Amino acid sequence: MASAAAPISRRFELRLAATRPAFAQAFDELRRGLDLMQLAPRPRFAAELVFEEVVANVVRHGVRPDGETQVSVAVALEDGVVRLTFLDDGVPFDPRGRPDPAPAQDLEHAAVGGRGLMLIRSVASAVEYLRTPEGQNRLTVSVAIDATPALEMSESAPSGG
Repeated sequence: MASAAAPISRRFELRLAATRPAFAQAFDELRRGLDLMQLAPRPRFAAELVFEEVVANVVRHGVRPDGETQVSVAVALEDGVVRLTFLDDGVPFDPRGRPDPAPAQDLEHAAVGGRGLMLIRSVASAVEYLRTPEGQNRLTVSVAIDATPALEMSESAPSGG
């Protein structure tokens, strides 16, 4: 008797404190969830890169002064994309309109860091940001499963904060 293949997961959620140890554990959980989605290597790598860049930036730069910032991530496979929706109660940060860093003249003069948004834009088919009425950042990044990304920055609603 042949065993049935594991069903493909369409959605999962992660919740974590915005700390380095919680980030590492959540990244492992993300990988397990993506395993169940059975993605091709390219969109899977893109989803992992987006998760890593967004959550690492919340941990490094978005933690509230009281240090109690929480992050939730919903990952959904729908309409030909992997959609990662990040919700955090940290410092307001709207990535739209942030320019990519200027290219360095050479490696000797290259600045370390500051390229996360550029990386996200390079793999995303869409990036949306909303500062919710509850004072949370909601960032949704879509990664096309089959197509070459064509970035579309949009606003879900007027941002505040």
